[in-house]
Amino acid sequence: MASYSTERLILCPYTEADLDDLMILWNDPLVQPLVIDDEIAPCGSELKDALRSSMERAAFGVVIRLKTTGEFMGQVMVTVDPTMREGTFGICLLPKFWGKGYGTEATRYMVDYSFRWFGLQKMSLSVWASNARARAVYKKIGFKIEGRKRGTVRWFKQREYIIFMGILYEEWAARESRSRVHWYA
Repeated sequence: MASYSTERLILCPYTEADLDDLMILWNDPLVQPLVIDDEIAPCGSELKDALRSSMERAAFGVVIRLKTTGEFMGQVMVTVDPTMREGTFGICLLPKFWGKGYGTEATRYMVDYSFRWFGLQKMSLSVWASNARARAVYKKIGFKIEGRKRGTVRWFKQREYIIFMGILYEEWAARESRSRVHWYA
């Protein structure tokens, strides 16, 4: 798979060498509460195996690098159910890259690419209710809340909602026709 780029990002295919960077990402104490529904603790070889497996299953999974320096920023992936023509989206960035529009840029590219090239009818995701930053990005892209799972037990025995969001092909196409998508492949 070739690398893709946006205005500020390079989206590179996973390689075995990326696992160390991914371990740093998933072990970050600010990232873990947003992506793991278990106790916050350092993760070892089991996580590395799980990451390797998810890299292999993703229809479109990439690491995100800063275009100007090549620095590792995070990962983004789409898994596809070809029978339902539905994709499931996920993104994770290192905290030093939060709040700068990088997540929006990567999300927009992946959603656009997936609708254009995988023939999807829908893209879905789930997000913790407390992750307001991510929910704002998804809403900006056009995702709509489809439901909530109440009272999910998380770390420290706290309960929290999981919010399910989705965007249909027709919604994406209507938004895409009103905006100019830049392709830098």
